[in-house]
Amino acid sequence: PNTCLYINNLNDKVNKEELRAQLYGLFTPYGKVIDVVARKGAKMKGQAFVVFGDLTGATTALRAMDGEFFYDKPMVSQL
Repeated sequence: PNTCLYINNLNDKVNKEELRAQLYGLFTPYGKVIDVVARKGAKMKGQAFVVFGDLTGATTALRAMDGEFFYDKPMVSQL
């Protein structure tokens, strides 16, 4: 089972540190967040990974947050 939530369609104008902090705060209510990985390279623009401690948290977050607006863009999430 995959506990890593892949998120794309993120606003690439937000700096990496702010993006990581905001995603951490946004997804923590759904379960224990182990890590948030966001890179700013050309291939990773607008993408991030949120790693949860268990599958339940990742699944709950996926259902709750897919399509929700974050910095004026709807997030696209998948496990």
